[in-house]
Amino acid sequence: MTVIQPRKKDAVFFDFEGTLVDFQWNLAAAVDETLTALSLSGFSRELYGPNPGYAHIYNHTLRLASREGTEKEAAQRNLVDVIYDRYDMEALTRWQLYADTTEVLSLLKRDNYRLGLISNVGNAALTAALRKLNIERFMDVVVSRNEMSFIKPDPEGLLSAAHKLGLSPERIVFVGDSRNDVAAAHAAGMQSCYLVGGEDTPERLSAFSPHSTIIALGQLPELLEADISN
Repeated sequence: MTVIQPRKKDAVFFDFEGTLVDFQWNLAAAVDETLTALSLSGFSRELYGPNPGYAHIYNHTLRLASREGTEKEAAQRNLVDVIYDRYDMEALTRWQLYADTTEVLSLLKRDNYRLGLISNVGNAALTAALRKLNIERFMDVVVSRNEMSFIKPDPEGLLSAAHKLGLSPERIVFVGDSRNDVAAAHAAGMQSCYLVGGEDTPERLSAFSPHSTIIALGQLPELLEADISN
């Protein structure tokens, strides 16, 4: 008699840009424009340290602004969101699904995995992209930048998605292409799966030690199958 082993994961959560679609955000220009705008609003570039990333700028701005009250925090969040939204919408015109994205999502859905999307992209561009690319139908939960107080690498978005589905974090795999994604997964208590070829190179990610690494989404079902048998 064949014994069917219970699988160890109930859900797979994904980052969006660089994970389901190619990476198109103009990082350097967005960072420079945002730091310039923040400097004009009273938050100097020196507050952010050398070579800050877009996620650090967003989260650190909110933490700095919160010391000055809720009105200042809301104003600074809006300042950054307006800039980031514009770069989101620009990237939307170029985003393309990876060749195996739809097939992999279909396979996982067929196998009754719950699927989620947690992205630092804002709601307007993310919603438009999911509809344009016809993958909205696969997602059981979607959390955009606008539904988080702090974006990845903060684990808030991942934990919120897990809570909405009533799932334990340790039974979720989070797939992403950056240090922010891996750090968020670890902080949330989820298994991290790093997809090569997006925002961060393996060399830049070396200090974050993802639980697993894949070079294409098409390897993900096999990875999950191996998790069942081990």
